[in-house]
Amino acid sequence: RQGHRPIALIGGGTGLVRDPSGKTEMRQLLTPQTIAENAAGIKKQLSRFIDFADAKALLLNNADWLTQLEYIPFLRDIGRHFSVNRMIKAESYKMRLDSEDGLSFIEFNYMILQAYDFLELFDRYGCRLQMGGADQWGNIVAGIELIRKMRQETTFGVTFPLITTSSGAKMGKTVKGAVWLDPQRTSPYEYYQYWI
Repeated sequence: RQGHRPIALIGGGTGLVRDPSGKTEMRQLLTPQTIAENAAGIKKQLSRFIDFADAKALLLNNADWLTQLEYIPFLRDIGRHFSVNRMIKAESYKMRLDSEDGLSFIEFNYMILQAYDFLELFDRYGCRLQMGGADQWGNIVAGIELIRKMRQETTFGVTFPLITTSSGAKMGKTVKGAVWLDPQRTSPYEYYQYWI
């Protein structure tokens, strides 16, 4: 409404890695087919709130660039900008490092991949603001710092408090009793009852 163009980013690439935030054990890895089905569902849900017609908003999939990366050039060009010391201080990593299962190498790379997403969105579309849940603060800041280091540009992040279960746990898609914006998954009655 104010002349800005929203970009909704589907994690087709990062979904193959999985975010360790808010989890005490490694998330189950998804198949590319499951990720594609999830992406179609997300677009349908977002289309009720965001107008994708005539490129007023974009729906992008980070698999388009993440699955094309070459490992050695990525390590040299992007990985060198990240301090392992700073990364392991992130709350999501600290919690997992202290858990019985630990933190897998694949999950450790999630922050770098999300930061790279912000760089790609900045380079391709001039995106200067990334928004997400409060659990994504460290990943968003990592993207802001990557853009500052590589492009000498200023970008911004906004996070929002998460909707939690009655016990205070993060309400993710896999949590029992999660509230959905889809009446096929949460009836209007159940949706109303949750908030009441």
